Amino acid sequence: MTFPMSTTTEPAIVARILGLMQWQVGLAVVLLALVAWLLDVALRPRWSPSRRRIMSAQFEKLRDTGVVSLGVWFMTEGLRRLSSPPWLSGAFGLLVLVAWMVFGLRIGRVFVFEWLFASTREGVPLLLVDLFTLAASLFGFGALLHGVFLVEVTSLLATSALASVVLGLAMQDTLGHLFAGISLQLDRPFRLGDWVEVRSGSEKISGQVLEVSWRATLVLSLTEELVTIPNKTVAQGTISNFSGRERPFVRSHVFRIPLDADLDVVRDALLEAARSVEGIVADPAPLPLVIETTESWIAVKMVNFLTDYGQQFTIGDAFHSSALRLLRERGIKLATARLLVERERTEQAALPATTSKSSTRAAAVSAHSKSSPP
Repeated sequence: MTFPMSTTTEPAIVARILGLMQWQVGLAVVLLALVAWLLDVALRPRWSPSRRRIMSAQFEKLRDTGVVSLGVWFMTEGLRRLSSPPWLSGAFGLLVLVAWMVFGLRIGRVFVFEWLFASTREGVPLLLVDLFTLAASLFGFGALLHGVFLVEVTSLLATSALASVVLGLAMQDTLGHLFAGISLQLDRPFRLGDWVEVRSGSEKISGQVLEVSWRATLVLSLTEELVTIPNKTVAQGTISNFSGRERPFVRSHVFRIPLDADLDVVRDALLEAARSVEGIVADPAPLPLVIETTESWIAVKMVNFLTDYGQQFTIGDAFHSSALRLLRERGIKLATARLLVERERTEQAALPATTSKSSTRAAAVSAHSKSSPP
């Protein structure tokens, strides 16, 4: 039994595949990869070490994909020169087109990472890159179906509308996190590498933003713990960004000094300690303020301004050490709590009165015993 349609359709598909598999297309893809590499060399010095590692990983994947694409192309050309069966040449030609498409997607990811977000030092959220890759993949796959198999992509999308609705209902939570992550990228309350504080109800999470993915935001806390926060929680919560501020944030330290201490000497010592610590900015200038006076001490609050939220505890430790040393050198000790105990005068006056009454009663008893007959 013969199949007439197969003898006419199969060579037409192979012809279309081989027509698309031109060496000029492969050369254009290789040139784009070379441009991406030159752009990486030019922009790399301004990036942080973490973004350099990300870009190195991207170029390793790009290199591996390029080697595979080149190998498949050479194999297909060899089969064509050996007069192999048309179906075999067509199958390998289709592999070449798919490999070139994947190679182009890798180049596109590199361009998104380095060119569209060249001004950011830390990097690009993985969510944006994945969305770009998904959109480009759908477009490339649709173009390949139409160019090789003459499939009308628009009609295919129309027939799959029902499946899309069912899939959307089944993935409500996942899509909610996805769109929450997209809204965070559009509003841009923070960038990768920023120190933020997310408040949702009674919970508060502080840390450095490492990544924003499809479902969650990855944060490195101050205690070096990786915390995964769902995108919907971040989008609905209150976000405080300590890295994107025009003015530094405030950290204060309280010192209790004796009542007879010289306040001018104390202020000079605290200001000198603040100027000696790296991380405390000079503008706005640190402020030593008297905030409390009691019977035991005077409380002086030192207000410092910092820009590095992640180093606040290290900076605070250095400031405390320097301030205590300078205060000791200038003869000022920290005050200690004193407890003054006094007896009430009513209690002190009651003691002699009680003693006098007892003596009078004893004298009366003695006189009575002497006057009575034996």
